Amino acid sequence: MRPLLGTILTERGLIDRPQLAEALAEAQATGRRVGEVLLRRGWIYEQELARALAYQYGLEYVDLKTAYLNPRDAALLDPAVGQRCRAVPVCVAGDELVVAVADPAPDVVEELRSRLPYPLRLVVAEPTLVEQVWDALLTGRAP
Repeated sequence: MRPLLGTILTERGLIDRPQLAEALAEAQATGRRVGEVLLRRGWIYEQELARALAYQYGLEYVDLKTAYLNPRDAALLDPAVGQRCRAVPVCVAGDELVVAVADPAPDVVEELRSRLPYPLRLVVAEPTLVEQVWDALLTGRAP
C-alpha cells in the first residue's frame, strides 16, 4: 500500500498536522486533491509536491528545466491529451517512452498507456513546467 501524500509531507516537515487537517477538509468539501489545496494555500511548493508524489508512487522525479527533452518523442502524444493529462513525453530510452507527469493518478496513467505506442516509464515533474514545455513545443520554441 502506498503511503499517503499528507503523511509524506508531514514526515518531511513541509506541513504540520493542523495544515494537513485543514487541507483534507477543504479537499473533501471541494473535490480537489489534497496536493492542489496545499499548493493553492501556499503551504508547499510545486517541486516539493512533485517530489512527494514521486516518492508516493515509487517513481523518479525529473526537473524539466534541466532534462533533455526530445521534441520528436514529445510529438508522439497528441498535445490536447498531453495538456489535459499534464504529461509530456521526454524521450525514448531503450524500448520505453519516458513520460513526465504532474500527477501519476491511475486514470491519467491508463489514458497515456492507451494512447502511446511504447511501454511507459513515468517520472514526475511540476505541473507548471509540464505546461511550459507544451507551450514551447506548440509555439515552435525549443523546450
